[in-house]
Amino acid sequence: MKKQKLWLLLAAISLLAGVTACSGQKGAEPAGSAAEEKEAEVGAETEEEGETGSSGIVVDAAILVQGYEWGPGVPKIILELDQEVSKVDAKNWTVVTADQERVVKDVYICDESGEKTDTVSGHVAVEMETTYENPGSPFTYDKTVGMNKWKESYEISVECTDFTIDEKTEAVTFSADCMDKIICPDTERFSERDSFTGSYKNPFTGTEEELTLYYAAYEPETLSEGEKNPLVIWLHGMGEGGNDPDIAILGNEVSALTREKIQSHFSAGDQTGAYVLVVQTETYWMNEGDTNGGITGSGDSLYQEILMDTIQSYVKSNPDVDANRIYLGGCSNGGYMTMNMMIHYPDYFAAGYPCCEGYSYYACERNEDGTCKFTEDGAAIFGSERWLTEEKVNTIKDLPFWFISSIDDTMAVPQQYVLPSYQALIQAGAENCWLSMFENVKGTDDPDASYIGHFSWVYLLNDQVTGVQDKEAVRNSEDSELFGTTPSNEGGGTLKAGEYANIFEWMNQQSRQ
Repeated sequence: MKKQKLWLLLAAISLLAGVTACSGQKGAEPAGSAAEEKEAEVGAETEEEGETGSSGIVVDAAILVQGYEWGPGVPKIILELDQEVSKVDAKNWTVVTADQERVVKDVYICDESGEKTDTVSGHVAVEMETTYENPGSPFTYDKTVGMNKWKESYEISVECTDFTIDEKTEAVTFSADCMDKIICPDTERFSERDSFTGSYKNPFTGTEEELTLYYAAYEPETLSEGEKNPLVIWLHGMGEGGNDPDIAILGNEVSALTREKIQSHFSAGDQTGAYVLVVQTETYWMNEGDTNGGITGSGDSLYQEILMDTIQSYVKSNPDVDANRIYLGGCSNGGYMTMNMMIHYPDYFAAGYPCCEGYSYYACERNEDGTCKFTEDGAAIFGSERWLTEEKVNTIKDLPFWFISSIDDTMAVPQQYVLPSYQALIQAGAENCWLSMFENVKGTDDPDASYIGHFSWVYLLNDQVTGVQDKEAVRNSEDSELFGTTPSNEGGGTLKAGEYANIFEWMNQQSRQ
């Protein structure tokens, strides 16, 4: 009998409050924990030193939210001045954002979006050191629902004893709540936003329910000028559920899929690039519709029909998408849903790229009412019966797959999920099926940071998935720990996936025709 701690299945990211996942877009409605509610002391509304402590030079402020490997961060505060200036020099700073003291790296004249400029401007950027341990995240992790939410407020305070503009030096003290003054270019790139609602039968209760999925799409105008283009779909982990797709976009730095580094791998005729669709559920993809949430990864999703309808609706409304080149992937809960959808709709997607996937190889033991069994300490109980049955394997063995995982993942434990599943596919004769297995997770945004093993999507979104494991070694292995793999941080393996240099180059060449 195999057992897996229930909480290891609950999130697509670390349950580290404030650094797990994030999103940000100007004008978004915040929501967060009551413990973080504060009354904002907004010093931008008055110039009276007795009330705000402000010198009057700074009249307002905004924060720049950016996606990082670990989630959101605030690398800049954009100060609005009471005058336009051509030169700024500032020393001796004390800056606090969301109760975290920050290290100032640079100060310069900028435009209202925070971009450095050589022209006269009424804005100054305060650029701060942003790390995994001190990102200044605008999000909080709500343990009651297992998801990330906006903080209720985002207090900043800025003090500078030596603030010089155009040769005039003054002291500056300013504080404000910037939660409703967010600048986020990463999410603004997703210009198309909508939702899809329909009535569907709950597979567990048999009753009809109204369900809604939300989505955001990256649709570069240049792509419509040429041939039909590929579509890359991302399905979020549990921590990014809700009704704000920005959480899913930035929670795992999915905005990286829209950047030139990854976009350059996709092509259609003379055009370079791909559409990117991020779909969000209000709960989580593993939800089976039962009372205990079905969070074991060994059941059919409540959302599989509406997700298919949402994708098809989007494709139908966007005739520039090549219906033969739709690529489906995601992390953890989203990796589970990738497998679930590929099994139920094997003729629709051109390829799957599940990351730290949570589709269980073994079935959980069930109570008489059909719910999964759990131990007293909250561990889901798995038996020896397979959930990824031989029939399912035969359904998908001829489909293109590229799996990504890290051997030290303690949430979607490889021995329970990806390793036996991958071996079953290879033993069934899967050929265009690859696995990149890493030793642990090291990023590039913070060279000093070491992430938990569940963060293997970092390698995917950094375009570092280049190597694969030896399929023959996996096929013939009787080892239940490594399953014939040799984990490697050099691309995920020592071999190449045929003629392809990386996962996105491979993905670009996959087509249903």
